[in-house]
Amino acid sequence: MSKHINKIKLSKLKYIICIGVLLSGLICSSQTRDKANIEISPIIGYSSSYQLHSFVFGSSSVSGLQLGVYGNYFLNNRWSLRTGLLYQKMGTNKVDFFIFTDEYSERINYITVPLTINYHFGKKRNWYVNYGASVGFATSAEADYNDGNGFVNIDNLANSTQFGINAGIGYKFKILPKLSLLVENSNMLGLTDSTEQGSGKNFYMSFNIGAVFKL
Repeated sequence: MSKHINKIKLSKLKYIICIGVLLSGLICSSQTRDKANIEISPIIGYSSSYQLHSFVFGSSSVSGLQLGVYGNYFLNNRWSLRTGLLYQKMGTNKVDFFIFTDEYSERINYITVPLTINYHFGKKRNWYVNYGASVGFATSAEADYNDGNGFVNIDNLANSTQFGINAGIGYKFKILPKLSLLVENSNMLGLTDSTEQGSGKNFYMSFNIGAVFKL
């Protein structure tokens, strides 16, 4: 009986020791991590957007200016989670390609919230790639039906939210210990139609530059 009790006590002691080792490892890991594990990055970029069906039939892209800010939280020196707020312009232009004609043009402005996981690589971890999802909230929408009235407001037809898949790649140039410059390409594939009349799904890409501030 006493041997059985001793075995139970020994088992509990091993369990406590394992928990203690695990906790101490986590504490040491958090203490050795770079203290500046949060980055704030205001960005500006040139964007190009089109809808997939219209691009197939020769539509030109809709260009615009992207503005925004990212927040990047580092899990370790290779992985980070990034989110932010982005102002983005998307849409489609008229299609006129042999027998395929579509005189409809569309412009929708979004405030987009991305959430991506970033993988940092290279000798100094200057390169990064990211992948994730985003949700966009339409702020204004207009369309040209080629009826002589030009662009008209279609806020009542535009879907208020747009869900998408995001991916990109970038590089950071270190300037000071807590300041870097970034250059990146960012892409988004929409999963929802831009309007209730099913005009199409957006594809959006941008080339951005920005500053990176370590906190």
